[in-house]
Amino acid sequence: MSIHTAATVAVSDDLDDEDELIRLAQAGDGAAFGRLYDRYLPSIYRYTYSKTSSRSAAEDLTSETFLRAFRAIARRPRAHLNFAAWLVTIARNVVIDHHRSGWSRLAIVTDEVDPQVDDSIGPEQAALASVSEAALRGALSLLPDDQRECLLLRFFAGLSISETAAAMDRTDGAVKQLQFRATNRLRRIIE
Repeated sequence: MSIHTAATVAVSDDLDDEDELIRLAQAGDGAAFGRLYDRYLPSIYRYTYSKTSSRSAAEDLTSETFLRAFRAIARRPRAHLNFAAWLVTIARNVVIDHHRSGWSRLAIVTDEVDPQVDDSIGPEQAALASVSEAALRGALSLLPDDQRECLLLRFFAGLSISETAAAMDRTDGAVKQLQFRATNRLRRIIE
């Protein structure tokens, strides 16, 4: 068994050791980066989707986020790397680049033409969910940028308080206060 294979076997034995996965990924281990990808894909997808409202655009932006992360991970010192916050920062930049490019205005969005139907719920629940999602998106758009970003990171991307603080370059206390203000304001808007 080679050293690389032994390292990969060690990674598969300890899936929860994020520091080790990051160290291996920084050393060029694609399997370790793949495990990080699997771990963070849902939250990065939810974040990009919350910024675009298009499944196809969110998929493309999520892929671009992980591609940029894979290319850059070897250059990031682990001592300064909060992986989740770093990924969200990359995703935020990818979304900004997407909107600046004008592609979002030119793309034909097929999401509205071919909706995915969840067979596990009935038509009434599906209709309520789409109305609720539209109402929530509308209410979120009325929040100040920093409050909206805080809620998107916390609840769409699923980041912790400290990960959100790192992504927004704020303290944990500032993020808690921002989240409190944002949820209260959102509640008042929806009511």
